[in-house]
Amino acid sequence: MKKRWLIVLIFTCLIIVPKLVFAVEFSIPSYNGELYIHADNTAEFRQKIVYQFEDDFNGQIVGLGRAGKMPSGFEIDPHPKVEASKNGHKIENLTSEVTEETNGYTVKVYNPGQEGDRVEVELTWHLKNLLFLYNDIAELNWQPLTDSSESIEKFEFHVRGDKGAEKLFFHTGQLFREGRIEQSGPDYTIRLDNLPSQRGVELHAYWPRTDFASAMDQGLKGNRLEEFNKIEDSIVREKEQSKQLVTWVFPSILSISLLLSICFYFIYRRKTTPSVKYAKNHRLYEPPMELEPMVLSEAVYSTSLEEVSPLIKGTGKFDFNQLIQATLLDVIDRGNVSFISEGDAVILRLVKEDGLAIFERTCLNLAFSGKKEVAVSDLFADYKVSESLYRGAKAADERRIQTKGRKLKSSFEEALKEMQEGVRNRVTFWGLPDYYRPLTGVEKALQVGMGLSTILPLFIGFGLFLYSLDVHAYFYLPLSVLSFLGLVLAVFYYWKLRLDNRDGVLNEAGAEVYYLWTSFENMLRDIARLDQAELESIVVWNRLLVYATLFGYADKVSHLMKVHHIQVENPDINLYVAYSWHSMFYHSTAQMSHYASVANTASTFSVSSGSGSSGGGFSGGGGGGSVGAF
Repeated sequence: MKKRWLIVLIFTCLIIVPKLVFAVEFSIPSYNGELYIHADNTAEFRQKIVYQFEDDFNGQIVGLGRAGKMPSGFEIDPHPKVEASKNGHKIENLTSEVTEETNGYTVKVYNPGQEGDRVEVELTWHLKNLLFLYNDIAELNWQPLTDSSESIEKFEFHVRGDKGAEKLFFHTGQLFREGRIEQSGPDYTIRLDNLPSQRGVELHAYWPRTDFASAMDQGLKGNRLEEFNKIEDSIVREKEQSKQLVTWVFPSILSISLLLSICFYFIYRRKTTPSVKYAKNHRLYEPPMELEPMVLSEAVYSTSLEEVSPLIKGTGKFDFNQLIQATLLDVIDRGNVSFISEGDAVILRLVKEDGLAIFERTCLNLAFSGKKEVAVSDLFADYKVSESLYRGAKAADERRIQTKGRKLKSSFEEALKEMQEGVRNRVTFWGLPDYYRPLTGVEKALQVGMGLSTILPLFIGFGLFLYSLDVHAYFYLPLSVLSFLGLVLAVFYYWKLRLDNRDGVLNEAGAEVYYLWTSFENMLRDIARLDQAELESIVVWNRLLVYATLFGYADKVSHLMKVHHIQVENPDINLYVAYSWHSMFYHSTAQMSHYASVANTASTFSVSSGSGSSGGGFSGGGGGGSVGAF
């Protein structure tokens, strides 16, 4: 049984969990850029950025890049002029630091302040060879801003020069609103409200080549104007086509897809549901079969240790902690392990191994770290590890961390594999029949159909919904609704069908056994509401407590036994109930899950970082620019 559609949950997290890139909270009321291009293909670029801080801060960060397609010989002067003012007062003796990165320069402006301050930072950059020079035209294809950590409320950009451009275009990516372009003589002004964070902007313009006759030849031959116009025409066509797709085509296709998904599901359920119908709310007051918890999980509920291992964070009827807790309580109930209370410490002692299955011995060896007795608080001591192993580590520590993580992970995997093999051998030992039948080819095809016809609206709908958050376009609303329905169906199918893929679906014999255990679980669930006669019908309270631990009702059963002064033959179980040691057991087994998770992370630990892109709908210009604070 493999975990499916994990990406559904990841994608949901991307929607509902904010991305905290910078620790300092601030907004950007305005960004004003001014590009002045000289006849010798040099340029001055001024940026005026206004910050409104909601936290105390140390300064601002502004970057200018040279990534991507840029003209040969393009250069950024690494010594920009930096000025700043705070709350309307110019800052004298301002300190700034310029750092050269792989693809440009980053300027840190140091002027600490407090919540509520309004800071204006102005930088003046000197650029060389900003334009591509062809035989017929000089082309500007430049992205001055690609990475703003916050949205910009008012974006304004001016393009000026010794002579005005013949044509100028402004792009913010496919499906996004373009800014308003105003021309006054040779000057162009671009205005745009609410530019989203991380959204790049691009300038695409051209001048007659003769306007830059004094500029150094870059070696570019041939004419460019025809290609320039083709690029802009294609962007217009792409945007119009995209609008039609989003407005009509995608909603229609995705609606049909969801309807097909629902049809596939009903056909699938009709084919896989056993013919005999059982009551849903029936109660059974004793365990239907005397099975070890892990064997019950494997045979009746198709949930194995491998599938719920904390290394993979899998899912099943029970989780890893429940299986381990129930197994420990089971061997205590059978007298193989006993309690020793020494002051505040609770110690488990291995009394005898007679009667233990191989997988139970492996489980005890894992929990006791090979010892004969161990404090409950020290269970799984061989695997004890914390996140401090890699938290704050440097690149030089990678090999050491990975080696330790792989060693712990490998040891844990081997123990789980040995236990799982023992559980399956135990199923054979008990002579339990197969309670599941494999899926037929038609049933598998219906599952695939359900998955594809649900994931399609989920991903496409959510993807375009993210765009709609930035462009505020009403016609994306149907897609967001369809994507939400796709998410609901995906989660529903996952929970309904997650057990069907490894062992198949319940056969007629399996349906009967499953019904009996479900009836027993119903009793555990409702045990606090049972009347006196029903409580008196329960005679195996010790076994009840073991299975209640497996099903997640140990608190209820333990509390009821304590309140009604119910005693069993095993004194260790009586102590367990009297002193409410269930929470102590839960914490210790949960720690094992945490240790395994930490070891898994450490085994692939690396110190690295990455960056994203601005998306489609651009003409292919390079450059780059960033805005942030610290």
